[in-house]
Amino acid sequence: MPRVVHVLRKFEPAEWGGIETHMVGLLPELARLGWESEVHAPREAGTDGTALVKAGASFRTFRAHYPYVGMSAAQRAAMVASGGNLLSPGELARLVTDRRASVFHVHTQGRLGGLVRTAARATGRPYAATLHGPVLSHATLVQREASQRTRGLIDLGMPFGWALGARSVVQDADLVFVLNRAERDSWLPTRRDRHLELVSHGVDPARATTPAREEARSLVAGLGPAPFVVLIARLDPGKGQDLAIDAFLRAAPAEMHLVIAGAATDAVYARGIEAKAKDAGPRVHVIGGVPPRIARALLAEARLALVPSRAEPFGIVLLEAWAEGTAALFSNIDGLADIARDSDAPYGIVREPDASVWARRMRDALEDLPALQREGLAGRERVLRRYSWGALANHTVAAYRAAMMLRIAA
Repeated sequence: MPRVVHVLRKFEPAEWGGIETHMVGLLPELARLGWESEVHAPREAGTDGTALVKAGASFRTFRAHYPYVGMSAAQRAAMVASGGNLLSPGELARLVTDRRASVFHVHTQGRLGGLVRTAARATGRPYAATLHGPVLSHATLVQREASQRTRGLIDLGMPFGWALGARSVVQDADLVFVLNRAERDSWLPTRRDRHLELVSHGVDPARATTPAREEARSLVAGLGPAPFVVLIARLDPGKGQDLAIDAFLRAAPAEMHLVIAGAATDAVYARGIEAKAKDAGPRVHVIGGVPPRIARALLAEARLALVPSRAEPFGIVLLEAWAEGTAALFSNIDGLADIARDSDAPYGIVREPDASVWARRMRDALEDLPALQREGLAGRERVLRRYSWGALANHTVAAYRAAMMLRIAA
């Protein structure tokens, strides 16, 4: 049986997001196609692979280090939450001595990606890389966020990163998966003769249960039976919660509430959003991270979903809203724009990242309930027609096999 070893930067159910959804959706379908999966992730306080084991994979953790001098507890937490250059000699040793892996698949870049690159070179195995976040298509944003996380710190890991080829993880990979056309087009000049695959995430079409929907409402203090719009995303500047609050206060009728759910991955931004919500009054709720079934239930209960992202490689939450039969408004960027184009779904596109534009679109949507309901039904049909984890698994396995054959031929 072919075997793939997935290496993740983190897997923390309390901060459930795109990578967790991706792995739990994909792994059972890989098993259906006859592929065994093993998942490796750093050993942190919140790491829990139970969901991965239930999805049919084996799960192993490794000790990892952030090689910075002068790092506070808050800075380390920010690196764990949203990206940091990990080093793990133990993981490198484990990969190099793994005799059963057919393919290594890294779901991050940097030094951890460099470990996978080095292990693949040492063992002669192919390795794949999935770009779950923007890399080249939003290079300035990525570099600014990385420099903010390490400002004032002394980085002792640079020589190790150089030795591991951390900056060459994507260029040297046998296979690269990207989630939107902008990222694909950014990499084409450097990977014109190498395997570069544009893929779509899948989504579970099963709707939230009535008990889950009741529980979701009960978690929002002061909401009761009131109608609400919802934004589900980690608290990070790229997700646009600030824009959503400003637009909501301009547009929403008096009985409407706004629910924002998501783990804080940028502590400073999260504190600002919580303060902004408090100033907005009792109709704006920030409830922190929620498990997947509650996220889906909130989407099912909402009158309208909001995805005001400033950068979004794909946008699983848009598909999840549609799967629940809920209409959504979303930014005209990256993967969100791709989904709209590929699905012929112009209704929800908001073309300007401006609070007044979002407010106008939100007001128009909430005032036309028949159109809102029609869009919800149409969204569910799109999901059933186009987006499945099985399709992603078929695409992934075909690409694995092609990479393996090319490696054998070489």
